[in-house]
Amino acid sequence: MATAALLIASLTACGSGNDSKPAATKACADAVFDLMIDQVNGADTPDFRPDACADLTDAQWSQAVDEAGDKVLAAGGAPSDDADAEAPTEAQFKVGEEARNRGTVVTIKKVREANSITFDGAVKQAGADAKYVVLETVVRNETKASMDLTCSLPIVNALIDDQDRRFDTIEDLSDVQGNPECNAQLQPGFKDEMKFVYRVPEDANIVLWEFEEYDLEAEVAPSLVDLT
Repeated sequence: MATAALLIASLTACGSGNDSKPAATKACADAVFDLMIDQVNGADTPDFRPDACADLTDAQWSQAVDEAGDKVLAAGGAPSDDADAEAPTEAQFKVGEEARNRGTVVTIKKVREANSITFDGAVKQAGADAKYVVLETVVRNETKASMDLTCSLPIVNALIDDQDRRFDTIEDLSDVQGNPECNAQLQPGFKDEMKFVYRVPEDANIVLWEFEEYDLEAEVAPSLVDLT
């Protein structure tokens, strides 16, 4: 895939020639996936490998990037030929209802707009011609594995306005006041409060929230929540 090729071209030069090093660890695979998601979303990405992948050979690194590219497609982070055919066109859930996507259950308790949020212990302003949209939710984990709600991608999500524009959450959700800490694993059978925060144009009319369970093995159709 194009994203994998781009990452290989920019990062393989940092590799080691020792083929006896171990294959990619889970930490490395997660780091490459996060890096690729950032690149797909247009963020500036470093031109060196993540620290967790420093010991890989060039061949192992190329394999890790290829596998991460497949995960991005499965997670919905890059377009596929049949993406439009599988995406729902109408909301299945409303605010206050338990919205389910496979084993991921999210209840949106409140949707609010704000000029500022408490971030990393300080007030962070949205800035000129912008606002924050905050979804106050409860996430229940009914999957077979733990979830890292703030520093990984267990829930692929997007905020959608009436122009069909899609917005990503702000970075470092673990720094939002009241959110779970980074790497605080939500175990199966438990629930936790979680704020999904987005910075959008001041005049944006938000209508939908889309989410899906992150799954490495299968394509997952998203669920839609009506926010109007």
